[in-house]
Amino acid sequence: MALFLPHYGAASASAGAFNQENLNHNANTMSTLQSIPESASTLDALRIVAAEYDAAVADLVDKCQWNSNDDIQEYLRPARKRVELAQKVWRTSFDLAKRGATAQTIQSTVEDIAAKAAMAFSNFSLSDIEAEFGISLNDTEIFSVLPPLEPSPKLVSALHLAQELGGQSEKFRSEAIVFPVMIEIWERNNKFFTLYSGETLVGDAERGLKGECDFLFAKSTSKRVIGKPVMQLVEVKRDDIDAWLGQCAAQMLGAKIYNEKKGTPLETIYGCVTTGDDWLFLRLTGNELFVDTRKYYLGQIGELLAAFQHILDYYKAIL
Repeated sequence: MALFLPHYGAASASAGAFNQENLNHNANTMSTLQSIPESASTLDALRIVAAEYDAAVADLVDKCQWNSNDDIQEYLRPARKRVELAQKVWRTSFDLAKRGATAQTIQSTVEDIAAKAAMAFSNFSLSDIEAEFGISLNDTEIFSVLPPLEPSPKLVSALHLAQELGGQSEKFRSEAIVFPVMIEIWERNNKFFTLYSGETLVGDAERGLKGECDFLFAKSTSKRVIGKPVMQLVEVKRDDIDAWLGQCAAQMLGAKIYNEKKGTPLETIYGCVTTGDDWLFLRLTGNELFVDTRKYYLGQIGELLAAFQHILDYYKAIL
């Protein structure tokens, strides 16, 4: 068999094959492709996966060393995404190997991960959204001064426990901080909205507006089918909110198109990007994307809850 590890933005057109046409963003950071014979062992497969991870890290380090661009984050973004994909593939492959998986199983898993990454909201930067979809970008204060809301004892207890535990991983922040805040908002609104986590939303697959959403609020009548998504939330993988605004904007645009295709258009879609501690809101109205000039903080939980409530009150009035 042949085992290939495409970088993000490239998917195999068929098993064991790499199709250059599938590159949709940042083709200049294509990873090195390797193959192994039919008789290859699981260890051989892991070596290839590990080699790609090493190459991705080396590429990122090289770009950091020689970059002279003013917009360093935008310049480094493709290389960082390649490292993240290679890291995900390595961890998944290693876990499979520990459970006795064959090289063939690892191959199919790698191809599946790469295929999902090829059509992912995370492929987009704000400049991509502006250039490819004609969306104008605006920095503004989205909300007026809002009176803070008192958090429930349950939320206070959950956040206090998260602080005591002190976990820093993405998974910990998602489960111990972000999810309790989402549940608080859901319960405050008498379960008027459905909260989805980890669901795939397809706005326009051909243009890359498809992928998994961290959290999504929708005015839905079914837990199986997403109906009228109104707000997207992206939990960032590091303390660098600005680098993930493009992903959130892509999800918001995907939600807008999704609603239009379902015959339930909404003029305005909201979004939020968070590290768990810092929260930044976005609003997409028509072809204008507004990025809040103010951040909200977990330490001022009452103000954060008020911002979310303001958004949901808007939808309660029109849905």
